[in-house]
Amino acid sequence: MSASAISDQRKILEYLSSRIAGGDNRYCTIPTIKKHARIDGSNQYILALTDDLETSGFIITRQFYQISGGRLFQATARGVDLVKGDQTITVDSAQWTGRHKVSEAQRIAISALLLDLRREIESSKLSNTKKANALALVDAAQTLVDAPDPPWPEVMRLLRSPSLGNILAVAGFIFSIVQILVASTGS
Repeated sequence: MSASAISDQRKILEYLSSRIAGGDNRYCTIPTIKKHARIDGSNQYILALTDDLETSGFIITRQFYQISGGRLFQATARGVDLVKGDQTITVDSAQWTGRHKVSEAQRIAISALLLDLRREIESSKLSNTKKANALALVDAAQTLVDAPDPPWPEVMRLLRSPSLGNILAVAGFIFSIVQILVASTGS
């Protein structure tokens, strides 16, 4: 990542943290970030920067349903601490390679969470079409988890799909999976 991209990530994090510090706990859009963090670049550039920040646990995102494929952003406590200087960034190759050292026990735990998510979807009151789409995403994620060297960022992208965002329990399952992956980077 270039020095400019790192600087732009810092601007994004500082802006999102200042919103939290000022009592504004609303999520914000890419255009809002571009305007207030004063970053020149395409929406895709901002999205790439925020993806890295999310993978590192400094921001969280939510789906923005008014815009197809849109996302909303907010700093996490870890992101606020980083801006305040109470947190340091540790360099971990998993952050840029996407290869996490997930143990077999962690992989089994993720598979169990995906099975629970599948059951939640099957018992939901979604239409048959929405249910089929959501189950297909969970099945695709499970197929990737079963791969010899799972591409964890791709698993997470599947699970952040708007098709799954309509199911209330998904957030808890995704948070649990993220916790397992974050723990894997420390092992």
